[in-house]
Amino acid sequence: MQDEVKKVINLFDVLKKILNDKAICDDSRIVIFDPPYEIQILKNEELIVFSCEGEDVAILSKNRIWIKDGFEGYVRDWMVALTSLGFKRFILRDKR
Repeated sequence: MQDEVKKVINLFDVLKKILNDKAICDDSRIVIFDPPYEIQILKNEELIVFSCEGEDVAILSKNRIWIKDGFEGYVRDWMVALTSLGFKRFILRDKR
């Protein structure tokens, strides 16, 4: 999963453009809302943080992966989606 973290951080500017109308985006972070979850992509810290109802359930970096028991599938699905060309095409198509 560390390879996916690297890809997401490297794709930060592309994801920011794609998610501009669907998330909170600024120069250093993207916050995606998927109630009750919130996903933060933090460019400067090179972290991806998954929260559920205000509690961190996963913290991913290039060097360390921590996922609370029971959230592995959710985190994995989002990481695959964020690095997938299909995700990017879906979002672009959805914006039109």
